[in-house]
Amino acid sequence: MLSDKIRECATIDRADSYNDKPERTALRTFLANSPNFQSFWTDYFGTPQNTLLMDNPLGKYKVDLGIVEYDLKPKSWKQKCKVHGLIEVDVFHSWESSYPSNYRYFHVLERKLKYFMDSDMGYITCTFNKYRNQMCCTTRENIEKILEQDGVKEIWMPKIQEYDRVVRCPLDENIHWFKLN
Repeated sequence: MLSDKIRECATIDRADSYNDKPERTALRTFLANSPNFQSFWTDYFGTPQNTLLMDNPLGKYKVDLGIVEYDLKPKSWKQKCKVHGLIEVDVFHSWESSYPSNYRYFHVLERKLKYFMDSDMGYITCTFNKYRNQMCCTTRENIEKILEQDGVKEIWMPKIQEYDRVVRCPLDENIHWFKLN
């Protein structure tokens, strides 16, 4: 089953395939220490008031992070929670100091589209290198453009020895690259 193979592959470098805490931490590190990423973030998401960066804003196993509005005097957190943006994070272990030259696409998993396609909120998906000191990302607008142009592709994933369904975003000006000094 595909989900079992994906989970098995993801556990090569970690005990729990759903534990992407290192990537969540890396995103926060970029947000705190990369002026280029800070500028990209502000241009894309804006600066909504009374928000925080929250893990699992839609629930466990859905989207990794969200920009969430909070009320200083909530009656119930769930009643007052408004999500302004979503962020998916992952790691590409084959990417060490330079991006592998044989990779020409940034893949967005089809199963993640449902979390933002029927909304108007911002969405970015970020992939980190093995050391989590480099990152590339793309936006929902790029994903939607490629989805409309090319649709979802079922491609062979050699590492998991299985097919998976992805949106294949070319590595062009719509993929944003960041590096920590």
